[in-house]
Amino acid sequence: MEEWRALVAAEQKVARCRAEVNQLPSRADLLAKALSSSSAWDRSAALEFLRLFPEDVPKLLDLLVDLSLSHGWALPAREAIRAARKEIDPSQFARVAVECLSDGEVEDYLRLADVLVEADAWEALSGVIDKAAESSDPEIRQASRSFIESYGDMLP
Repeated sequence: MEEWRALVAAEQKVARCRAEVNQLPSRADLLAKALSSSSAWDRSAALEFLRLFPEDVPKLLDLLVDLSLSHGWALPAREAIRAARKEIDPSQFARVAVECLSDGEVEDYLRLADVLVEADAWEALSGVIDKAAESSDPEIRQASRSFIESYGDMLP
């Protein structure tokens, strides 16, 4: 029972700290540094913060999309993006998505497509499909055809 009380007290303290960070005028810069940090604790805290307070997600979209393609950070980055999906400008999402695939492999295209589908970012998915269709890699071109088969009705 004592351990439970300690856990509840710690959760309350974290909630108060998050509320204080949410009031900081330099919050977006602080979060950008945390997302770019080599510290797993900094990244984890920033991703959890953005999931709960998604206001800064559009400003940090390039970092979050990049993290959504990584193995270790994909799920929390996707959750942060999904939390702000209605606030993200579709053309910004499309630009960031295509830029993230500059040297992409087929796994990157597949992961990114999943992120975009979860976020209802159909314009961005259309851009990714177009880029995949132009690839010299036959696997990536096949992924493009699969995306069209699966999501063609949703695309603009």
